[in-house]
Amino acid sequence: MPNSLGNGASVFGACVLLLAACQSYPSVPVPARMVAEKTHAQCIEQMQDAAQRPGGSRVVLTRAAFATEDRMSIVPSDSILDAAGQPASGRTLGVADVFRLTLNSGVCTMVREADARSSPLPACTCVGIQKP
Repeated sequence: MPNSLGNGASVFGACVLLLAACQSYPSVPVPARMVAEKTHAQCIEQMQDAAQRPGGSRVVLTRAAFATEDRMSIVPSDSILDAAGQPASGRTLGVADVFRLTLNSGVCTMVREADARSSPLPACTCVGIQKP
């Protein structure tokens, strides 16, 4: 005698798989923004580590980083010297580092545009955004 519960379990399993497929993340990175109210100290620390240049000064970021846009530019504040070795006093700025925030398989990821280096930010919460 067939077990009617077996068919119900099969249908339930198929529904769970279908629901999981509908909620899966896109396989390609999408532009994202941070959820500011969920951006805590560990997330900020991960963003600062990702933004720091090798051998450069420590970058200081706040909860506002990526809160409204998927791009962020950081201009180095290190003293830049002119040809005579004197501080340039703002006459010359260093090259800005530009970063993009993406949502990649459910993980917030910071990408440096200059070299495409990506840094996952597992402590952060971000959401995909539509670009015009």
